[in-house]
Amino acid sequence: MAGSGKVIGCLVFGCLIGVLGVVLIPVVNKVIHNMVVDQIVLKNGSTGYDNWINAPVPVYAQYWVWDCINHMEVLEGEKPHFVQKGPYTYREMWPKENITFYDNYTISYLAPKTYVFVPEMSVGDPQEDKFTTLNIPLMTIVNLLQYESDLLQMLIDLMARGIGYDTFLELSVHDILWGYKDPVLEFAFKFNLMPSAYFGFYAGKNGTNDGEYVIYSGEDDVQKVNKIFTYKGSTSLDFWSDEYANMLNGTDGSLNPPFVKKDQKLWLFSSDICRSAYLIYDKEYKYQNIKLYRFVVPPELYANVSMNPDNAGFCTPTIANCLPGGLLNGSSCQQGAPVVFSLPHFLYADQVVHDMVGGMNPSKEEHQILFDAEPLTGASLFVDKRIQINIHTQPYPHIA
Repeated sequence: MAGSGKVIGCLVFGCLIGVLGVVLIPVVNKVIHNMVVDQIVLKNGSTGYDNWINAPVPVYAQYWVWDCINHMEVLEGEKPHFVQKGPYTYREMWPKENITFYDNYTISYLAPKTYVFVPEMSVGDPQEDKFTTLNIPLMTIVNLLQYESDLLQMLIDLMARGIGYDTFLELSVHDILWGYKDPVLEFAFKFNLMPSAYFGFYAGKNGTNDGEYVIYSGEDDVQKVNKIFTYKGSTSLDFWSDEYANMLNGTDGSLNPPFVKKDQKLWLFSSDICRSAYLIYDKEYKYQNIKLYRFVVPPELYANVSMNPDNAGFCTPTIANCLPGGLLNGSSCQQGAPVVFSLPHFLYADQVVHDMVGGMNPSKEEHQILFDAEPLTGASLFVDKRIQINIHTQPYPHIA
């Protein structure tokens, strides 16, 4: 009997441990939840706030250029063929400045970006390496003038000839990024027709910000942390042709809400392409024993309107101006320049786009946009934001 008593005692003790464990699991989960919330919300002293002000790891911007290797043949009507050159790598620093907290749990700030060249992560010297590309300032001006009178277009052509211009230019990588003085722009600038005599995708932007953001701190609701409330004083955008396309959704990607679920969409706003976009769950994997969820921008986000009617608002100025799938007309947010955004190598673009150019080799692994998040904290361990900037051109009958 004594032995059976011991058995019963052990069974009771074991049951008590089991019950205690069941009781403690939700208690521990609640403690962990509260600890995560306390450190993620944007408030003085939190880990999230410190990491939000200054990225705890280096951020790099890498650039490749497309060298047109048959530009003389293109002028005769052949399709262009390109060779990719790069990367040219810059350390990107964008600490938050002018931070102001408000009573409605929002924060305003500016984030000036500074770029520093990193030679050991680059293939060459951007100031020495040359490539052949379209004369983008010229294409911008003729694109803006295409709806003007025939007489005005011919006069502009005569003036441009007097200045001297070429449809294709040989530029350095540094020129196309950080700017060069262009004779056509210089002429237009003298008559207040253009804001500057210089052109470059980042001309005058090193050390500057892209406008004021107002975001949620997350103190009242952690699922709102770092989500954008206003950008440049507005709760929506005005670049596109419908309300859906002009929505201002998500974060800037530097900090995201915790407790990430596989079935949710992660919304991000990018001022580079002037729109919000979402990512969906792709896969789970481990990196150095850390569980990560990979989210990617899905192909349907780039699909043509017949495949994804939600994209109708990105056809500007009207739905009659829709581009093929995989292309985003960015002229409305690039001061009228005929800029078209895509993924590198026209990943997910319609076949008609690939038929127009040579030299593209799209790869999902190399060219998709991805975001790898630790699901408990929402911390981003790997982020690849990829974009290709293209110039739309066509025959202009009054421009030689």
